[in-house]
Amino acid sequence: TKRRTSAKLFSMGMTYININSAASLARVGKKTKKSSSLPPGTVEYLMNWMMSPEHVVHPYPTEKEKTQIMTDTGIELKQLKIWFVNNRKRYWKPRMLAELQQQARAHNAVTAVVAVVAASQRYNGLRGGKCSFSHFNQ
Repeated sequence: TKRRTSAKLFSMGMTYININSAASLARVGKKTKKSSSLPPGTVEYLMNWMMSPEHVVHPYPTEKEKTQIMTDTGIELKQLKIWFVNNRKRYWKPRMLAELQQQARAHNAVTAVVAVVAASQRYNGLRGGKCSFSHFNQ
């Protein structure tokens, strides 16, 4: 079908152009995109800032903090904003959700132990005895 399409276009005074080769030709004249990854030292600085105890709960730098970070790292404001948007989504949020889930599991475990102790105390109260868990009899 490719040959028939080419012949049909040629007979109409048009030439057949392969889309793939046309796209390749269009890319030849364009500049290659600059690498967008930040230096490892800069990433470490930004990660330490974001996960520090004073910022981990709210990892949104103020304008003053942004200026300081840009001075310390040498990156531009646009790079800084993009880095924070991406890393809050990809790194910070999943870790905070995991930590909250772990705290919820720990809370549920404590609640379960308290319920067992309370039930044991009610049971032993009915029997007139002490709690069967020795460390609760002190």
